[in-house]
Amino acid sequence: LSVIAQAASRPRRAFDLPARAFTPPPKVDSSVVTFEPSPGRLADIGALERLTQAAFSQRRKMLRSSLRSLWGAEAETRLAAAHIEPTMRAEELSVADFLRLLA
Repeated sequence: LSVIAQAASRPRRAFDLPARAFTPPPKVDSSVVTFEPSPGRLADIGALERLTQAAFSQRRKMLRSSLRSLWGAEAETRLAAAHIEPTMRAEELSVADFLRLLA
């Protein structure tokens, strides 16, 4: 699930649907996911959108490089303050890591 969906809600799998429930049937089964909003869990979705866009915009780039487009020279300082190695890649971060970067 996306970082934003997990930060702003409590997603959970409600139930599964077999492929035969669709016409034409796909080659995989499906799941229905519900998202229960979590009020107060995320103050600024816009800031998280900008952060995740910058972090994931350059595939296979280290965070120190990809976040420079957002924060310039301050990127490494923010990473250090959030206890995140600047050599990590965006896909290695948890939702909690992204939220610490916004703090």
